[in-house]
Amino acid sequence: MTALASAISLDRLSVAQTGRRYTIEMRVHLDVPAHAAYRVFANLDNLRKLNSDVQEARVVGRGPPGTVDLYSRIRVCVLWLCRALRETQRMTFVSSSDGGEVYARVLPLGGDLREGYAQWTFRRAGAGTRLEMTAQLEPAFRVPPLIGPWLVKRWLRGQVELTAANLERLARAGSEAISSGARRAR
Repeated sequence: MTALASAISLDRLSVAQTGRRYTIEMRVHLDVPAHAAYRVFANLDNLRKLNSDVQEARVVGRGPPGTVDLYSRIRVCVLWLCRALRETQRMTFVSSSDGGEVYARVLPLGGDLREGYAQWTFRRAGAGTRLEMTAQLEPAFRVPPLIGPWLVKRWLRGQVELTAANLERLARAGSEAISSGARRAR
């Protein structure tokens, strides 16, 4: 278990490669309520606050309630190699009484991912949150086969640490703002 901050822990991070496809599994514990963490994550205006490598994120289409098509451009740097990863995903948001889920499917619109999907699940774990993410991604560009999983895992670990810390910080700030607003309203 890797300590990310006083209350955040990365319990699991695995990256496996089969052909050109990567399977990623992650589990993080956050010391904020699941509904607060989900609310911050599901607010697309927070994407750049969660991770400064998100250079652009904008809604480019809307589907049924709770579904949007999101274009994003993310700066990816591993060792000395950097590139902007562009993708459009159909994202579906499902809140629940103990957190929520976010589903994403890559849309084949000429981005840097040939195909893929991801699922984030926010669930109550005591007073905190168990955040689990599973994903399968196939890049539209070549990743060196022998070091590909190592590079992806190395980059992803940094992204998870940064995003989890910011997610917890923003969820705490939102909870405090809501609590103080309720106190002032009395």
